[in-house]
Amino acid sequence: MMQKLGTLIILFGIAIQGFSQDYVNAQQRDLMMKMDEGVALMNQGDYAKADTYLQQVLIDIGVVPAELCFYFGKNSYHLEKYKQSIDWLNKYIEIKGTTGQFFDQAKEYLALSETDYLTEKVGPTRQPVKENLAKPQRIDCSTTPFILCPVCKGSGVLIEQGTLGNAIYRSCPYSDDSGRMTCEDYQKYLQRDLVISP
Repeated sequence: MMQKLGTLIILFGIAIQGFSQDYVNAQQRDLMMKMDEGVALMNQGDYAKADTYLQQVLIDIGVVPAELCFYFGKNSYHLEKYKQSIDWLNKYIEIKGTTGQFFDQAKEYLALSETDYLTEKVGPTRQPVKENLAKPQRIDCSTTPFILCPVCKGSGVLIEQGTLGNAIYRSCPYSDDSGRMTCEDYQKYLQRDLVISP
């Protein structure tokens, strides 16, 4: 009787284990199908809806497959979530290395994400701003006989670009060898009376 009960318990345990394994496999299969639906939506350009599907898979899955890292990173790029894209694409490359199926695409999207992230962080490329002359003001020349030359920025040298793209150096005509401008010339500069040649 005890032996039959022990055998029955073992068989019952095996049945439960088989059932739970089937349940886990079915759940995995459902998540992979949801991931595939998200990828299909991404490929159709519906990035917001694809994001919903992919995020749900990320929440529900136990172990994140490398492919999901790639898809989530790629989709994040299209949603302009560049930092998130960088993180997930790097994770894909860490897991799969250079032999991964999506390595080339991951590298391409990673470069795009990094460029756009830096642009977003720093701001759009700015055109060089012409230096504005300071507003006119008076300086007591008796206490400050010399000022750091605003034309050469105290270097004593003006650097110009030649016709062949080479640099041409010449001494600053507005400062001494130490890059200092006299206070009187600085007053003229502030009043815009000092003629500055290009």
